[in-house]
Amino acid sequence: MNQSPVPVRKRPPGISVLSGMLLLAALAVLVRAFMMPHGTAGLLFRAIAFLVLGGLAAGLWMLRNGARMLLFFLLIMEIGTSLIALFLVALRLSQYRLAIELALVACLSALIMWYLQGREVRHAFVASSAWPGTIKAVVLTVFTTFLSFPFFWMGIATFKQNLDLYNADNNPFLFNLPPTLEHLRYLFGHTEYARWLLNTTLVGLAVVIITLLLALPAAYALARLTGRWGERLGIGIFLTYLVPSTLLFIPMSRVVSILGLQDSLWSLVVVYPSITIPFSVWLLMGFFKSIPRELEDAAMVDGLTRFGAFVKLVIPISISGILTVVIFSFTLVTQEFVYAVTFISPMSRQMVGVGVPNFLVLGDVYYWAALMAACLIASLPIAFLYNLFLDRFIAGFTVGAVKG
Repeated sequence: MNQSPVPVRKRPPGISVLSGMLLLAALAVLVRAFMMPHGTAGLLFRAIAFLVLGGLAAGLWMLRNGARMLLFFLLIMEIGTSLIALFLVALRLSQYRLAIELALVACLSALIMWYLQGREVRHAFVASSAWPGTIKAVVLTVFTTFLSFPFFWMGIATFKQNLDLYNADNNPFLFNLPPTLEHLRYLFGHTEYARWLLNTTLVGLAVVIITLLLALPAAYALARLTGRWGERLGIGIFLTYLVPSTLLFIPMSRVVSILGLQDSLWSLVVVYPSITIPFSVWLLMGFFKSIPRELEDAAMVDGLTRFGAFVKLVIPISISGILTVVIFSFTLVTQEFVYAVTFISPMSRQMVGVGVPNFLVLGDVYYWAALMAACLIASLPIAFLYNLFLDRFIAGFTVGAVKG
């Protein structure tokens, strides 16, 4: 049985030239790494550049579509950064020679991009996927690096010595001096930070429980109302969430004063549900509407009451929405500022969102390392829980819109 011959892909001349240029650039980076003095960061940067350029050269020579798309992606970034530098730095400082060089780099990058999208080149790479896994991994790596950088910076600043942190000649992303625990000792020894964390946790748990106890039955009742009245009432409740706290803290102060809850954590437990419940009711309504009524009718035929069907059937199905409400309510408690600073004055009863800026910023003195440590410790648990339930959290915001 004759087999059809495998078509031979011809390498375009421009691809051979580009591959050679990238190989020469990789060798130049390698030679420069050995010839010129540099620190650890410079050596690491040149090693990464050598690997990237060498990999691109080999990939283009072997007609790997991943290398072509990666080069295309890097050229897009090069054009963008060159144009930003052109308009924001060079022209503003009247560096016309630098402006011309950057413009030439952008034009050259655009010319190469145009060539990579040409018919001859695309025909040579036709056997490969348009967006291989390599490019997806690169894009994910770039975005992950940008999103994780704040946590990296807080972690570095937490353990840096003051001499290392404030010396402008030092590399800010490395430990130029040995790490220290001095800032953590100051945070927990000279402030009430541990107490602020405990206050925030207790108020957050109380607000979450109250929100669930009130929002779940309210959202279910509104979702099951016949006609348009349920939807209209739900929208009306949600509109109260849009009223900013800067307008409500004065009447809320009056309420707190009448109840005698000044300088008490209970004042926040009473006030915060007025923010969390409207949004949670609107969110859970979409979830309950996506649950077919026939499931509840079948459960009631089997002997369950309406409340029993709600507890044993509807709530387990709506776990994604409930987790969304929990994360939203607890996060709001940790970051809310206006009510916390208005209703509570004693240092020992502060929330972490108020205590940290009020007692770690004294006039024009900023305890930067202690601030970074406080922010890192408070944000890590929430970030961990958010990423742990990320899929359910996204489903909580989307399922009602898709199936409602």
